[in-house]
Amino acid sequence: MKTKSIKKDKVNIITLGCSKNLVDSENIMTQLRGNDFEVSHEKENSDANVVIINTCGFIDLAKQESIDTIVTYADVKKAGGIDKLYVTGCLSQRYKDDLETEIPEVDAFFGTMEIPALLARLEADYKYELLGERDITTLPHYAYLKISEG
Repeated sequence: MKTKSIKKDKVNIITLGCSKNLVDSENIMTQLRGNDFEVSHEKENSDANVVIINTCGFIDLAKQESIDTIVTYADVKKAGGIDKLYVTGCLSQRYKDDLETEIPEVDAFFGTMEIPALLARLEADYKYELLGERDITTLPHYAYLKISEG
């Protein structure tokens, strides 16, 4: 008897803003890989069908970069280039209601403390045994340590 395997989504995580966002993105990547997802961390030219944008909501220039990136990927989604678009991070947390109204192409918005909810939306389990594990995206001789939110 043949068994049908369910193909997991390929997820690309785009990190904008501060090093705290980078740590959050690395933790999301670790959790997704722990759930057998294929994951990339590229600002452009990914062949992923799901995009997660981790945003900054404090510095004006970074806020604008976050909004521009969301709008760019909303257009990509409208054109059929990706299936799902999720936004997380500080901008999403601070301006969720406004963003939902202005950019309805985004499938869901998540705050900085909602990684388990984001994973659940992707039908992935939050694996507590992976706490302390992290996909490091920086050069091998250094990594960031997150000590606070916001």
